[in-house]
Amino acid sequence: MGKMTETAMETSVQIGERLRAIRQTRGLSQEKVATALGITFQQVQKYERGTNRISVPTLIQICEVLKAHPMEIIGDFPEDDGAERPNVLLQRLEKAEGKLARVQKILSERD
Repeated sequence: MGKMTETAMETSVQIGERLRAIRQTRGLSQEKVATALGITFQQVQKYERGTNRISVPTLIQICEVLKAHPMEIIGDFPEDDGAERPNVLLQRLEKAEGKLARVQKILSERD
């Protein structure tokens, strides 16, 4: 994977800062979050620093652990020229939520 652009890095840092703030507000350590996600606490540190981007499936898992809405972590990014643009992160999240709902439906039908 290539290097992140400056804008992508800034976005990852902002998301990481919100992630850290929410985690701390919930009174959870990086270790507890990492254990719940099945990753190392160092990976949580990388997400919080913005060093590593958070994939949509991982974002959903993080939200479940923190009992947070994804938009609390993604945030609202102001547009510099006022032009309306699609929120790519939100579109990806909605697509992932749709897939998750289909999987949950299939699993519930098996019971």
